[in-house]
Amino acid sequence: MDRRMLGKVELYPKGDVVAGSVGTWRLVFKVGKVGIDEGGTIIITRRTVCDSDIPQLEDPSKPGYVTVTTTGEAKLRVRYEGRYHIRPWRGSLVIDVYDGFLKEGDEIVVTYGDRRGGCPGFRMQTFREREHTFRVLVDSFGTGKFYEVEVSPTLKIIGGPPDIVEVVAPSKIVAGEAFRILVRVLDSWGNPSENYRGTVEFESTDAEARLPLRYRFKPEDHGCKWFDGVVLKSPGTHVITVKADDGMEATSNPIMCCREEPPLKLFWGDLHGQTRMTVGTGTVEEYFAFARDVAALDFCSWQGNDFQVTREGWEEVKRMVKSYHKPGRFITFLGYEWSGLTPEGGDHNIYFIRDDEQIHRSSHWLIEDKSDEDTDRYPITELWRTFRGHGGVMAIPHVGGRYANLDLYDPEFIPLIEVHSCHGTFEWFLEEALKKGLKVGFVAGSDDHTGRPGLAYPTQRISREIASFDVKGGLTAVYAEELTRESLWEAMWKRRCYATTGERIILWVEADGHQMGEEYETGSPPKVFVRVYGTGPLMEVELKRGTETIYRHPVSKPRGSSDRRILVEWSGVRSKGRAHRVNWDGELHLSAGRILSVEEFAFDKPQEGAWRFSNQIVKWSSTTSGDVDGVILEIDAPEDAKVTFSTKPITFTFRVGDVTHEPLSVDAGGVNLKVRVWEVSANGGPTRTEFKYVDEDVKAGVNPYWVRVMQRDGSMAWSSPIFVRYEP
Repeated sequence: MDRRMLGKVELYPKGDVVAGSVGTWRLVFKVGKVGIDEGGTIIITRRTVCDSDIPQLEDPSKPGYVTVTTTGEAKLRVRYEGRYHIRPWRGSLVIDVYDGFLKEGDEIVVTYGDRRGGCPGFRMQTFREREHTFRVLVDSFGTGKFYEVEVSPTLKIIGGPPDIVEVVAPSKIVAGEAFRILVRVLDSWGNPSENYRGTVEFESTDAEARLPLRYRFKPEDHGCKWFDGVVLKSPGTHVITVKADDGMEATSNPIMCCREEPPLKLFWGDLHGQTRMTVGTGTVEEYFAFARDVAALDFCSWQGNDFQVTREGWEEVKRMVKSYHKPGRFITFLGYEWSGLTPEGGDHNIYFIRDDEQIHRSSHWLIEDKSDEDTDRYPITELWRTFRGHGGVMAIPHVGGRYANLDLYDPEFIPLIEVHSCHGTFEWFLEEALKKGLKVGFVAGSDDHTGRPGLAYPTQRISREIASFDVKGGLTAVYAEELTRESLWEAMWKRRCYATTGERIILWVEADGHQMGEEYETGSPPKVFVRVYGTGPLMEVELKRGTETIYRHPVSKPRGSSDRRILVEWSGVRSKGRAHRVNWDGELHLSAGRILSVEEFAFDKPQEGAWRFSNQIVKWSSTTSGDVDGVILEIDAPEDAKVTFSTKPITFTFRVGDVTHEPLSVDAGGVNLKVRVWEVSANGGPTRTEFKYVDEDVKAGVNPYWVRVMQRDGSMAWSSPIFVRYEP
């Protein structure tokens, strides 16, 4: 088929589009020489990850209204379907031709955000993309066979106006030695604000610090600027503050300033994300460049679904891994996502220490070239058989659409599992691993599809049929001797790492002098030491033994009645599968007294939130994907006053006087689906804490000790366990 004969397509207006902006766009399709017969169809489809308004054809006064007209002598039947075409092109506007035909020169005009009936416009997707494509396919003969036009129109989507400034610094440095920091200015959706031209100044808690001079952002900065030659001179934990002339202000992650070179440094990475080669956006080169230059990561890996990775695609990935790998500066790992169905293995991220390896896919499901199909390995036990004795391969099970089947765990390949990504927080997954007795550490990543590894924000709802990314992507922290592939690899195999929901919280856990991830044997009750430096006030620090909380450090315990607040938090997932999101829309009622104030806790998206409906009623809109949402209440009420919590998952009542700092936990079914009610300090706890704990109740056998951290902003961290064999 000569695709030039199908027709030509133009999109107006031309020019850059700001991410998340609302406007009107006209797509004009001029029918080609072939024409379109009665019964023919045109599809206009965009990538699955696109989170723009869902085109709606019913109400001309509502957002996202789309009209479709033609100059030809035929009628058009139009509908939107979220899963019409082939992955990754799913959300499709489908236009059927009937009661006539279209000839060469006839036009079909699609107006996204037609404002003539009062529609405010069409909101574009919330993340940047250099080539955002409206892919146009035509079935001229009504046979079900579609061909893409020669050139589908594209838009360049850029970051919007500045909303926040952030400063990223190393977590560990040596007093007197120079290091560098990154200042980035982001829009409301987490994209670099590319046109930012403001001026920033710097301060530090170290009075002797050598800091950058006052700086005005330039066009070539694209909203992100590295500053070299920063020096801290006073040992201790410090932060650097940046202030912009437009009122924006930010404090860096905590920086541990050591007197001398520490034996272990702390490095940050995102080992999980995809690009347009599979189901995401952007190129592999853009992916690694963002990770290094915007997210300020120390290490990164690309993890495309294997059943879409062609032979040529794999060669491109290998080239980019080699190109961006710079020991001491930025480390890349070659890898892919083995994406078999859950009964036969489920999703596992595969990593290599070398950068020229054979890909063994789960299948060639979306790959036309089947010539190397003999290299596939399915089920995952066949992959393990092939890799047996390899010595340079690692696998990390995770929960995405498919979840990994831990029944097929193999210790030769799996030292770690993933607890958090943009798909949600999956504490049930790590708990399942511990219940099975698996000796694994904990990591987090993004599984980013939007070209923002290490800085992946939630997307808006994509369609009625396809889930969005509900939470911010996570990060993995690794304690390693140096920033090399070999050192990081060794540290991860030793489980000397931990997971966060994206914040650079410093977490150190040891037991009897043994670091996180280690195994040892003792005949005495283990002595556990924990140190936490948060990026915000600490709400909860729990010491766990297996799945049991054995100690809660009272970081946020109220200091008196005037400092007392009640936190009502809900979390969990509906199921382990794709449709795991839980709708918690609901309200609570106070039977007597007054609700003086309500504060939102850990909501993730702009459309979510809570409000005081009256002085005895609070309402909210909320969904969770394993993560925590909630409300913090200031209440003036008698102790026997009752609070009724009412949502679709559960309704229950508690007395105000029964709420203490020890959480009241109510099971709501599902998977880890629960509500907790407990008292907290009005301002949360300190940003740093440390404690020692002797476990006098330790049981004989292997005991995994690990720490769960939650901040007042809802950010979390999970240490890898220390596996203590107690033989009294």
